[in-house]
Amino acid sequence: MNFQQVEHKHSAPLAPRAKAKEKTTTRGGGTGRRERSAILAALAFLLPNLIGFLAFTFFPVIFSLWMSFTNWSLKPAVKFEYVGLRNFTDLLAVNSVGAGAPAVLAGFFVCAFAVIAALVGALWANMAQWRGIRLGGVVLAAAGVGFAGLGAVAALHGADSGQGVILGGVAALICGWSMAAKDAPWEFGRGAIPGAVLAAGAFGLWELSGSMTSAYQPRDPYFWQFFYNTIFLMIGIPFGIAGSLALALLLHEDLPTGEKGQRLIGATIMVVLGLIMGGVIWTQGNPNLGLAIGLFWLVAALGIGFNVVAFRTLFYLPTFTAGVALMILWKALYNPKTGPINIGLNAIFHVLGIHAEAPQWLGDVTWAKPALVIMGVWTGIGGTSMLLYLAGLSNVPKELTEAAEIDGAGPWARFRHVTWPQLAPTTFFITITSIIGGLQGGFEQARVMTSGGPAGSTTTLSYYIYNKAFQDLDMGYASAISWILFAIVFAATALNWKFGKGLEVD
Repeated sequence: MNFQQVEHKHSAPLAPRAKAKEKTTTRGGGTGRRERSAILAALAFLLPNLIGFLAFTFFPVIFSLWMSFTNWSLKPAVKFEYVGLRNFTDLLAVNSVGAGAPAVLAGFFVCAFAVIAALVGALWANMAQWRGIRLGGVVLAAAGVGFAGLGAVAALHGADSGQGVILGGVAALICGWSMAAKDAPWEFGRGAIPGAVLAAGAFGLWELSGSMTSAYQPRDPYFWQFFYNTIFLMIGIPFGIAGSLALALLLHEDLPTGEKGQRLIGATIMVVLGLIMGGVIWTQGNPNLGLAIGLFWLVAALGIGFNVVAFRTLFYLPTFTAGVALMILWKALYNPKTGPINIGLNAIFHVLGIHAEAPQWLGDVTWAKPALVIMGVWTGIGGTSMLLYLAGLSNVPKELTEAAEIDGAGPWARFRHVTWPQLAPTTFFITITSIIGGLQGGFEQARVMTSGGPAGSTTTLSYYIYNKAFQDLDMGYASAISWILFAIVFAATALNWKFGKGLEVD
């Protein structure tokens, strides 16, 4: 065998391999082309959304950040200038009145920083279960009682801040009570420090507020007033969350309404009773009361016929109603002369022999904000938060509840040690979304119901931004307010995320 034969012998089998390699390369190139075509097709479908995001979200946000450093106004007489941080200093800084008092200013800011740091420390201590947390809770609760009393005295003397101080004291009392109720020993530790610092800082702010007002004046007093209004209207958030949880607990289990035939008979009887009772009262000259009684029996009949599904639907119905329509309805309810609320209150006062008049609600500086808080709580209790809690309750393992019941735990113990910890992720999500919505909200209520009045008592930061941008035509200043509001929302969300994400339950 010569060399050529050997070469031919060894090279012949390599030809199929080369062909296979060539086919593989060709096949890979086709796969790459198909992948690129799929990517291009996907980008083509996503392109409208991407263009919309860039044009209507990303660019306006960046443009508003640039505007916040200018005096841009839509008024022709105002010359455009780059002003740097002047808009932000005008919003946040103060001017001395006369000689001023640097010590008062320094003390006020130290107390304000102490309150903020103590709030963060209290959240940290509560999540990390620091030693002495129960003692700190007692101190905080005692401070809350004291502040509630001071606020009541201030409100009796006609001070506008009295209501806010009362509600702040009640919030401190509730937080302190929850900390003192922890399953921890009564001992002194670093967990007691945040409560004491918070109480001391708050009392320092209270004592220095008079001297601060007489020595300094905010450059933009409206900003701080409207920021206070925004925080005040958020006081209804914990009540709304608690109400949603209570409603979800009531509507979680089916009612013992019996079999299908029994439910049909019971619903028919209730409808007949409603028609008879409502018709009799209607014919005797009380059409409103007759209609209310008829509706009551109709709702009871729906509950018998469809069990808790009917009540879940009824409580969620206001969520489907347009916000503006709902606010117009509540504005009619709050009417001082013809509103059903004041008519009912005056009737109760007459029966009890109380010589008092019902509040003016939206027309009174004292009652305007509480009226909006009541409306917000009513709107939020049966809404999305209730559905989220119902979903969370359905995921609570029945084995844990049954084991706690076998061990002798009562309803409250089972809720506190089994149900509530399992609902921690749901509560965390609802709290974050509610705080973000509360800080950004208030525009619709102010625009539709009160126009920001009376005397600016219901104007929030979002409505202030609208007024500055589209009424005063001061776009640069409105942009600066927007970015300060963004910073507040970001800080609140970061705190919630820092101390709430650890509540998830496996």
